[in-house]
Amino acid sequence: MVKIGLGQSYDKVLISKKIRGYIDITKPASSIAVMLTILFGSIIYAEVRGIDGIVFILDNWKQTLYASTTTFLLHSGSQSLNMAEDAHIDRHTDHKQNRPIPSGVITEEEARSLAWIFMFLGIARAFITSTQFGLFAIVLALLGVFYNLGPVRAKKHLWINLAWQALSRGLLVFPAAFAVWGAGDSPVAWGMGIVAFFLVLSLQNSADLPDMEMDEKYNIITPAVYHGPRSLIKIMAGLSALMFAIFTALVYMSVIPNFWLVYLLAIPIAMSLIKLWRNPEATSDISGQSTVWYAYYGSLASLYILPAVQLVMF
Repeated sequence: MVKIGLGQSYDKVLISKKIRGYIDITKPASSIAVMLTILFGSIIYAEVRGIDGIVFILDNWKQTLYASTTTFLLHSGSQSLNMAEDAHIDRHTDHKQNRPIPSGVITEEEARSLAWIFMFLGIARAFITSTQFGLFAIVLALLGVFYNLGPVRAKKHLWINLAWQALSRGLLVFPAAFAVWGAGDSPVAWGMGIVAFFLVLSLQNSADLPDMEMDEKYNIITPAVYHGPRSLIKIMAGLSALMFAIFTALVYMSVIPNFWLVYLLAIPIAMSLIKLWRNPEATSDISGQSTVWYAYYGSLASLYILPAVQLVMF
């Protein structure tokens, strides 16, 4: 069977192990999901301005593709740096032995070098797109850097680590997508960003549940370590409920349009929480992450896809 995800062995690759390691260090599944936010965020931007979203994307496909790949680079930089700085922990974590660095395919220094290349390229490309997008790129890059590095190293601090990620992967991504078109201050973008913030704040915890033992050993006090799995899953359920309440309130106040299809997210979110409750530390052989990891990123991507589909079709 060919290697698909980070959890599978490099003995199954069809290309050079080194090249595949360089690809894997970007965590492509999550980076592609973040990349797509520009595409669907741009459709939403056009639709709320009364422009046909599909026609807008087709007319501006070069700028949309350019901005999307820029976002891929920024996210890839953060992921590469994270794997480099956590390699000493991953080497002693059973379900992460097939990652590029613990498996010996690439080195920590190679990962760090790629991280800085990705980030600087992403920032430069963002400013070429628009000044607004460039400023968002700097903020997103800095959040990625200081999540992993001192003096902040946000990932070591209880709940700050989750809030930090919820800012970069939730709150700021919608406004960044609108900023490509010079509308980073749009209330719609920030309203949807707030909803995304709480989605990340809730389900991102799933990544830390299988890592509790090693995180505690290396003094990384995540919410999973501090609260324990059962209490944390209850908190995650409460945050998810709060997300839907905020979404409803923002629609009621006409801050964001009535994206009723977004409520379909309740299904994968509820199923993810139930699966975690049954076996919180279980991991996927494909992703090497929590068994609900793909469902989490699917839910996050759907927060962009479903409103775009709603606006285009209805």
